[in-house]
Amino acid sequence: MIVLAVTGSIAAYKAAEILRGFQKAGKEVRVIMTPAATKFVGPLTFQGLSGHPVLTDTLDPQAYSMAHLEIAEHMKALVIAPATAEILSRLARGSSDDLVSAVALSVPRGANGRLRIPVYVAPAMHESMWMHPATQANVKQIQSYGYRLIGPEKGPLGRSGDEGQGRMSEPAVIIKTVLKG
Repeated sequence: MIVLAVTGSIAAYKAAEILRGFQKAGKEVRVIMTPAATKFVGPLTFQGLSGHPVLTDTLDPQAYSMAHLEIAEHMKALVIAPATAEILSRLARGSSDDLVSAVALSVPRGANGRLRIPVYVAPAMHESMWMHPATQANVKQIQSYGYRLIGPEKGPLGRSGDEGQGRMSEPAVIIKTVLKG
């Protein structure tokens, strides 16, 4: 099972295409979201496409007990797309105050500290945020934890008329990278 973690970016709408691409490849996909992501695309969209409930909160009363641990133990890959500057910061500092960061922090590691399953991170943000030294430091930190970066690319950004580095990689690129392993 692939867990698709969606965070609060204008690029969240592209996560539906990522979900569909994994399904076309025969993969089971479960979706988790940050509360901010639900402001861009509703959980019902992903529930309808995936056929599974979408969790958005570590304390969701509909979730099973210790959902972040259960999810992390049963997935074959974690794909965070889009990944905002905020989630990069949370991942870098080992925060677990939302479901996405809690699941990422709970991914099983071997005795050597290496991830037992891959974690892919597809950043999406404005170029000024992407180029900020704090964001760049967070990227280096999460890569040192074994997380695999996909993108970002240069191109049109979320705000009308803006272009630059920070555009989330296209869904087909993300899908191909994850499936290639």
